[in-house]
Amino acid sequence: MTLKTIRNLWFTLFCLLIGSSQLVAEEFARVKVMDAFIEMHTGPGRGFPIFFVAEQGEEIEILKSKTSWYKVRLKSHKMGWVPREQLAKTLQLDGQKIVIKDADFNEYLNKKWEFGALTGEFEGASLISIYAGYHFTENLSTEVTISQALGNFSEIRMATTNIVNEPFPDLKPFSWLPYVDKFTLSPFFGIGTGVIQTLPRATLVNAQDRNDNLLFVTTGAKFYLTRRFLLRMEYRHFVVLTDRNQNEDADEWKLGFSIFF
Repeated sequence: MTLKTIRNLWFTLFCLLIGSSQLVAEEFARVKVMDAFIEMHTGPGRGFPIFFVAEQGEEIEILKSKTSWYKVRLKSHKMGWVPREQLAKTLQLDGQKIVIKDADFNEYLNKKWEFGALTGEFEGASLISIYAGYHFTENLSTEVTISQALGNFSEIRMATTNIVNEPFPDLKPFSWLPYVDKFTLSPFFGIGTGVIQTLPRATLVNAQDRNDNLLFVTTGAKFYLTRRFLLRMEYRHFVVLTDRNQNEDADEWKLGFSIFF
């Protein structure tokens, strides 16, 4: 797999990623207002005016969500938007407490495409990486990465593809603490392959460019921040398959941000 092929594949994934960002409506349930009232806005945000108040005991139907706002419909067919914190104070028609899940977090768990940029270090050289990933399930995904590392004596270019497993995509290690109970950690590990090109910067000797294949293992963690944003930390250990008698080992550390759709 050449660098040109990887670049073309990444561009295709990026175009598909941008085209997949439409909001999908979800159907929920009918509930009864148990608070004194619920304020209905004309749009999904506090900047939209309140145009109606649903009183205690009134039944409402939840139609869909957008970020932390929910579109509801009354028996009188009036429709408006209600924030999650008000909707959480309602009950189902059978008297049971309604569980309102974070719409943004549901989108995170059901994401298909992921795109990000990271910076770090490859064997002492400054590294920049961009990647695109596709999620088959919550736990399994594949990624394509293009990286460039600039050192004192050489420039390194890499193109890799790998399989990633996230055994615990919604781990909440601090759920028992009041202020960080929504903090979500997703550790991951994987294996991959790729190509590496080394361009020496030597001027006193006739150094030649090198093109080698490589294998690697990776581990790290993703941290769900908000909306469609992730913080990503990653470590990779490479084995460079040279044409000499001995292969080479290399380590890479990087940190960056990602978006998902």
